[in-house]
Amino acid sequence: MFNRSALVRSAWLALVSLALMFTAASARAQCDNPKTDAQRVQCIGDELRGSDRTINRVYGELMKSLSPDDRTKLRDDQRAWIKRRDLTCNITWSKGDREAWLADLLRDYQKTVCVVRFTNERVDALAHYQKSNSVESPAPSSTVESDPIYDISTKEGLSKGKWYFEAKVDYTAIRKIADTSIFVGVIQSVPETAAANKSGNSFGSVFAIRHTDLDYKPVTVGFALDLDNGKLYESANGTWFNGLPGSSGGLDILRGRTYKGWVTSSVALNPILKAKAFDINFGERAFVYHTPDGYAPLQP
Repeated sequence: MFNRSALVRSAWLALVSLALMFTAASARAQCDNPKTDAQRVQCIGDELRGSDRTINRVYGELMKSLSPDDRTKLRDDQRAWIKRRDLTCNITWSKGDREAWLADLLRDYQKTVCVVRFTNERVDALAHYQKSNSVESPAPSSTVESDPIYDISTKEGLSKGKWYFEAKVDYTAIRKIADTSIFVGVIQSVPETAAANKSGNSFGSVFAIRHTDLDYKPVTVGFALDLDNGKLYESANGTWFNGLPGSSGGLDILRGRTYKGWVTSSVALNPILKAKAFDINFGERAFVYHTPDGYAPLQP
């Protein structure tokens, strides 16, 4: 894979750079330039655990500085936040072992990005409480001009057939706007009667982008979803790097399930979309690259 042309190497490096962003600069620096797949996997765990340590530290410091009544309010507020996070991110792990919880979370990158988003927002809120020395003080409002967009999905779920969609990622433009992690792929739809949150397992890639990254040319990533055979294939600028559609390669997904195309970000996408630094095309318009034979647009 890494012995192909310079273009493919560059696109692959951009695609699989899975180190997730969080607010602690020291942990972020460890993953500024991962060289191998093993390093990238290690970075995911290091940075997620780092974000977990950050929020625990800020929460603990704030608890020590508050009055008894405000400590009770903060404890209740934190418990309510955890419930909102778990509901939104579809977190079902209930065992007490923290390391096992983190390891389970890291198996699903969409959930990981969701938790990182909630954690970053909560750290900001706790820091505001700490500065004002009051849990009653409202957290600062969002700087996004309109309602923040974190998730983009197709309208209907599909359980059969072969489908294709694309995402354009302009690393250089995005890193000038915000440090972010963007998951692109598919997510299992869960019937409304089965769960309060209508999403389950996800399959795809995470684009981790930070202001310290090198400049990359924009990359168009293609996703070929084969629901009949339980496969998800990915390409970068028209070159399939994990097996051609129809081959034994690709990512194995669960067969017999219903899936939607899905995008989720650790920061609001509004300014990134406005700058046209990221674009998702589920099939509403012409694709940049040729649709694989036998595949149709995911959302015509």
